[in-house]
Amino acid sequence: HYYITNNLRNYSTMELNDSHLGKKDYWDNIYVTELDNYKNNQDDVGEIWFGERTEQKIVDWLVDNVDSDCSLADVGTGNGHLLSLLAEEGFSNLTGIDYSASSIKLAAEINSDHPHIKFICLDVINSTTSHLRHDVCVDKGTYDAISLANTSAADRITYKQRIHSMVTPETGMFVLASVNWTVEELSEFYSDYFTLDHVLPCKKFTFGGITGQDVSIVIFKPKQTEL
Repeated sequence: HYYITNNLRNYSTMELNDSHLGKKDYWDNIYVTELDNYKNNQDDVGEIWFGERTEQKIVDWLVDNVDSDCSLADVGTGNGHLLSLLAEEGFSNLTGIDYSASSIKLAAEINSDHPHIKFICLDVINSTTSHLRHDVCVDKGTYDAISLANTSAADRITYKQRIHSMVTPETGMFVLASVNWTVEELSEFYSDYFTLDHVLPCKKFTFGGITGQDVSIVIFKPKQTEL
């Protein structure tokens, strides 16, 4: 699994240390390999980022709380498996966005039975995104990967600005899952553009007298801001 662990945290700056997981060429190569594997075995859809349990938790919450005809974007779609599950649940207005062209090819191939799903190859950090307005944006690992780039300090700020421009004002929402940032850290970092609306309960653990959880899943509502 491509999980991110706390040994990547620089506690003096509270930034994450650089990793290959923050580099585009790494993901390009991963998805080329996964596409080849899928062509040889269509039961092999590749890695499910953060695992099937986390992915299903997000899907279940969306099914229970969001209209199936809403406009929903999976930002950093990877293999597009999350969109496959949502399509099977009746969601009809789905878009997958990724900066890796090989990711888009893989996701389109895996979702060939769901032709209504749109896929866009786009680097949200280095592109204008205000024209990509959606009722719901979902991020299951993209922010974590951005946090591992050697330009993360600036890119994380740009990313939250881009996501804010993509989410429908007032009624929209941003669903964010992270294995490397706590709920409190996410809430604080995004607080100038988003309000924390809900936290999905996740598996907890205790180590050294400190209680934590294996993944943070938060629901943000966009603020009306001119920042």
